[in-house]
Amino acid sequence: MKKVSFYALLIVCLFTAMGCNKSGGGKTGGPVIAKVDKADITKDDFIKEVGRIPEWARQQFQGDEGKDKFLDELIKRELIYQHALKMKLDKDPEYLDKTREFEKMTLVSLVLKKEVEDKATVDDAEVKSFYDKNADKFTIGTELRASHILVETEKEAKDIHARIKKGESFGDLAKKYSKDRGSADKGGDVGYFTRGKMVPEFENAAASLKPGEVSEPVKTRFGYHIIKLTEIKQGNRASFEQSAESIHRQLLGEKRKNLFDTYVEKLKKDMKVVKNEANLKSISLPWEQSGEVKQPNPHAK
Repeated sequence: MKKVSFYALLIVCLFTAMGCNKSGGGKTGGPVIAKVDKADITKDDFIKEVGRIPEWARQQFQGDEGKDKFLDELIKRELIYQHALKMKLDKDPEYLDKTREFEKMTLVSLVLKKEVEDKATVDDAEVKSFYDKNADKFTIGTELRASHILVETEKEAKDIHARIKKGESFGDLAKKYSKDRGSADKGGDVGYFTRGKMVPEFENAAASLKPGEVSEPVKTRFGYHIIKLTEIKQGNRASFEQSAESIHRQLLGEKRKNLFDTYVEKLKKDMKVVKNEANLKSISLPWEQSGEVKQPNPHAK
């Protein structure tokens, strides 16, 4: 029983601490169901806190015995909280730093919900319209095979692209210049892939090509890619029912991104932003010093 009780306490702390009142219970009203020194724990407090418990942990708080157990955990938390105040830990610099960070992240989350999430909506008509206009793009099992040349800067990419247009071998240039050494030795070949396996920019650029065509430089978080589509293994056309959910996600994501970008650009116009490049470059990251950073796959999602 001790292990269960302690586990329950951890659950309460993890999933209710974010919503706690600083002075314990008594803030939300309703009948008082427990007193801890001068603090009240009310029925409304209990309902609010128990609602934060995730579904997988709710079984142990079922029935009268479970409710009593949960109340015991709230009482334990209040006891510890009041002792922390007596220790003046609410004045501790670490606590104050965490409080400021929590307040900042909470406000950021709330404003993004208001300015982006709540405003971005996609209805069934939009989803159906998108499918009707792009039904040929929704297939199941389609595989693309592509090669790429990955370089650091846009200038490098444009220079190499110009050389390809003049007739130089894509494979030879990939072997010589691509910083993705895993594919460079194979002339830039990344093999076959399906939707969702590559970063979106790479995938969308490859999907817009015909076999044998070479893309303009494409920027991703890994650098600049020149992509050559070499083969398409066509799958079967997906039905609207099979495609609706992914279309809804795509349209919603695009709307949220556009709203977010517009919102941030407006803020930049209203407030002054100045970057100090010299100070930024002087920062030495801990994992760079230790050599722990791992090189990502420069085309996989």
